[in-house]
Amino acid sequence: MINEFRIPWEKYGIIAYLAKAMNGNNVQFGKTSLQKIIYILQEVYQVNVGYKFILYNYGPYSADLATDLEYIAALNGVDVSWVNTGGYRIKPDSDADTFIEKSKDFLDKHKNDIDKAIETFGNLSAKELELRATIIYFVNDCGIREDSEVMDKIHQLKPYFPKDKIQSTIEELKSLGVIRL
Repeated sequence: MINEFRIPWEKYGIIAYLAKAMNGNNVQFGKTSLQKIIYILQEVYQVNVGYKFILYNYGPYSADLATDLEYIAALNGVDVSWVNTGGYRIKPDSDADTFIEKSKDFLDKHKNDIDKAIETFGNLSAKELELRATIIYFVNDCGIREDSEVMDKIHQLKPYFPKDKIQSTIEELKSLGVIRL
């Protein structure tokens, strides 16, 4: 028998909050961007949203996050729509503020970190986020501590990223204090 059913408002609220905060940015905020921003929030800013990530096609991926996105979209918290130029766009929907309000305590507690992550990573394309999140994954989750090894692993896995681009992104993340090698 279930004694208590807990609704994960923090998960739903952060999805709605990010959709609202990213709405109107110069870049398309879609499914891949959402996955990477939440991964970065958890790994870099220690905002414990509660998702488990694995390395997948476009970098760190959480099946539970994908499911939660579809759920909150079905409840009009966000609108997820296909864009003719490719990919999806996530925007706040009619009940976004309800989800944000229900997770107010969680969002208020982590507001500075969430806003800092949006400021640092929010204007990056899905492809740029893919590279950064994958670098963070190799350093944090795989424990790789050498620039050259991180670069080689990523280039082997994602040959469409040139080695010089991978290396300059590693340097950028080190200078931001996001990774330590």
